Amino acid sequence: MLKRIRTEATYRAAYFYLWLQSLKNGVGNLGSRERGIFTAPYQGQKLMLLALYEKGRLRDDVIQLLEAAKELGIYTLCVNTLKLDSPKDYRHLIDCYIERRNFGRDFGSYKTGFEFLYESAMADSCPRLLMVNDSIYFSTKHCKSFLQEMFESSCDVLGATENHEIEHHLGSFCIAMSGEVLRSKGIRGFWKRYRCSDVRPLVIKRGEMALSRHLRKAARSAEHFRALYDTTRAAHALRDDDGLLEKMVELTRNSKLVSWRTFSLGDAAVRITSRYLYNTTQLLSTTPATTRLTDMKSVDVFFSGTVTQFVEALCNSLSNESEDRARIQQEVRAELLAGFLDCFSVGSQIHQNNAFLHAMGLPLIKMDGLYRGIFNPRDIENLANSLDPNQREHFRRTMYGRPFGGQALSGWRRAAFYRGLI
Repeated sequence: MLKRIRTEATYRAAYFYLWLQSLKNGVGNLGSRERGIFTAPYQGQKLMLLALYEKGRLRDDVIQLLEAAKELGIYTLCVNTLKLDSPKDYRHLIDCYIERRNFGRDFGSYKTGFEFLYESAMADSCPRLLMVNDSIYFSTKHCKSFLQEMFESSCDVLGATENHEIEHHLGSFCIAMSGEVLRSKGIRGFWKRYRCSDVRPLVIKRGEMALSRHLRKAARSAEHFRALYDTTRAAHALRDDDGLLEKMVELTRNSKLVSWRTFSLGDAAVRITSRYLYNTTQLLSTTPATTRLTDMKSVDVFFSGTVTQFVEALCNSLSNESEDRARIQQEVRAELLAGFLDCFSVGSQIHQNNAFLHAMGLPLIKMDGLYRGIFNPRDIENLANSLDPNQREHFRRTMYGRPFGGQALSGWRRAAFYRGLI
């Protein structure tokens, strides 16, 4: 009880401290003005609004994103909360570049960008907008084709991924919208009324979640508000791509520091046993969680790293497998697919399934994954090895540079971290 009271008191003190810091930063921001460094003429192209936190020079992966956008003829508007040494060196990649004081996190930069679009009348002729920020690492694999899908889709509001925590919403790190949605009264009003803050829970509540609600209302119908890499796409990919299905275990998240359930062959074996198998062996009364080593002398134990190995081991252990092997294989694969999809939609989909999504074609990797404890070093290595070789070293340095906050932080900062404040 005393520990709970102390923890709650520490959290409230941390929240109040961070709120005061945000208030101080906000007051300081009142006298500051955004600096429009340069602006190229706008001629009604599709437009990418990129919120940056880049000092000195742009990250290499950000440069590659901008190069892909320019190859597609996209007008690029960048809002940076830090300062580049020589912004004009990027004029071949950036059409409009604005620097602003570091207040309000990514939504502060989004607000600046949207207000600029409305005030400059660019929004009046913009056919489609992609809002994206550099909290994600941009893989060179599939980057151009991903941008094409986001920009060429007829869906009114299309997020890269979605999030089922607290309430369903699109990940605000990457959302495309039609020109009609951009110009709608609801979206204009949202950005006009939005109040910036440095307090993370407030940004999530007043920014990410509230924006999704307004975008949902602005869309023509429920079908016009969705994520590109949703559960339906994952189901199709697993059914159509045997190679992806085969690597289901390898592509599953490894970290156990968060409570989101993840796919495992052990859990799948228990479900398959209870539904399909009947015999008198010890397998019926024993699960992997309760089996003792001394009980396993009469039980065959199999190591399976792929779906094929698992299915073959199961078939070979059955007395009647020769009678209908093809049907057994079909049913087992269907159970594995269903089990994986059941875990796919848990929590933030990009965090929960980042390696799997990258294998599917999503070129985005959440850079806070290790810091939040959702990834562990095994996950980082799996993701790094899936990247283009030229990106692997930079990716590792970037990710390992932000170790798990529960270990790296101490005192009130650790308490604030575990409650999502920092």
